[in-house]
Amino acid sequence: MRHWWLASLAAGAIAAGLAAPLQGPARRVTYRVRLLERRGADTMVLATGAVSGPTETQLRLRLRADTLEFAALLGVTPEPDSAVLAADVYSRRLVGRSRRGLPIWEEDAYRRTARLGWGDTARLYPGGPPSRRPPGLWIEVHVAATPVSGATRPTEEVEAVEEAPEFAIEAVARPRRVIVRVLLARGDAVSAPASFDLVLDAPASRVTLRRRPLEVSLTRPEPAPAGEDRVLARDVDVVCLRVTDAGVIEAASVVCGRLNNVARRLPLVGGDTLIATFGWPGVR
Repeated sequence: MRHWWLASLAAGAIAAGLAAPLQGPARRVTYRVRLLERRGADTMVLATGAVSGPTETQLRLRLRADTLEFAALLGVTPEPDSAVLAADVYSRRLVGRSRRGLPIWEEDAYRRTARLGWGDTARLYPGGPPSRRPPGLWIEVHVAATPVSGATRPTEEVEAVEEAPEFAIEAVARPRRVIVRVLLARGDAVSAPASFDLVLDAPASRVTLRRRPLEVSLTRPEPAPAGEDRVLARDVDVVCLRVTDAGVIEAASVVCGRLNNVARRLPLVGGDTLIATFGWPGVR
């Protein structure tokens, strides 16, 4: 296992309000990112960017060069005067060529955590530990938090110079609440639609459709195994609806889908079909 991916720098808070404990649960976290390269005695800034959003917002970054592919998914667990920064990392490096001239790639995937003060900076070394060789490319991630009065959607921005390798940062927001719209169909008969604002992993809610009482709840899908799929969080906006007949102990029927308002069909015992759509709730 590698222990060199993340190094904490005592950068200090960018404002007194960030160094002091933040009161109340409502915060907005900001990740400010720089891609740097050492060229001789000079350090060049190849790209800059920022992702900002509620505290559950994660930062997804990807770097691609001729001999290197690097991806990381970073998130924070906030505390009053500090935060635990966690990262799932996936890297793919060109290490040589076969006798037939085919490229040979080395893949690695791992997870690391580090405690940072608000306003501190972490470093990621895509090409390997700087103790073994001078770092070619590295990434700095500055983490800050500010109090806010309400929930807001994540934002992102990135700017790169012309000679920079392919570099992208994105905000990853996993839903806490989902607008679920359901109706029950059998043949040509269709019930009136019902709409729910459901919280992930909360107790089941009851709905009656065409005189059939049902219990519905939302869960997250099983996480992807370690590797590129997990780091890129391709299932970030996927939820699963569990449906059972009210008062009946039986295995739940489950349908999963993205928060894109596309109808999903779920056959139920007895010949009915539940039709469900999932969507993002409005900003509160």
